[in-house]
Amino acid sequence: MKIAGTTDIGNRRSENQDKYVAGRLLNGVSFGFVCDGMGGVNGGEVASSTLAKYIEDALYVHNESSIFNHEKTVLGAIEDANTAIYNMGNKKTEYRGMGTTLAGVVIDGSQCTVYHAGDSRVYIVRDGKLALITKDHSVVQELVDQHKLTPEQAHNHPQRNLITRAVGVETQVKIDVAELDVLPGDILLCATDGLTNFVSPSEIMEILTTDNIFAMPDKLISKALANQATDNITAVVLAI
Repeated sequence: MKIAGTTDIGNRRSENQDKYVAGRLLNGVSFGFVCDGMGGVNGGEVASSTLAKYIEDALYVHNESSIFNHEKTVLGAIEDANTAIYNMGNKKTEYRGMGTTLAGVVIDGSQCTVYHAGDSRVYIVRDGKLALITKDHSVVQELVDQHKLTPEQAHNHPQRNLITRAVGVETQVKIDVAELDVLPGDILLCATDGLTNFVSPSEIMEILTTDNIFAMPDKLISKALANQATDNITAVVLAI
């Protein structure tokens, strides 16, 4: 397992409200998560940092444990982070309404668990093909599902950044959880919308089929910047 990740403030933002955590535990479990914060001058950064830290800390509690329930651990951390973010938002005016997206994976052997809320995404490359694993929780995705917009129209829609689900906005949050088997040679990408809104699937695919995984996140971000990305940009790549 090889893991690489990076984040960038982008071309126009004054602060980076994206966060990511990634690593491999001593027991062989690997993980990668990206969080895209929103709300207030500092609220988005607080929300994404809080969620990332809760997940990372919860996983490292089981650093050497050969058997533990990954899903229970991660969902419990997300629930605790959701409560913490929500409470901070109620206590401080400048944090009111803050929240964060989440997209990430936990890999144990050949089993991969995907966690998702918002419009950050998880992709997989297998046999030379790129596939989107997650489905955006957004206004435009709902319009696509209702056949009121085509995917192409949704990509350029003025409301494409309006999400319908985020961690910390309400007292409870629903997290989409999916299980899939991973194979040697698979590559997983966790990315915020600062990347996926400005780098096409074909461009992502071209970069993810290069030889050096440790250069992939930087190349993805460089491509987004070259394509005039206006948002924070974050990418975590895991190669099986």
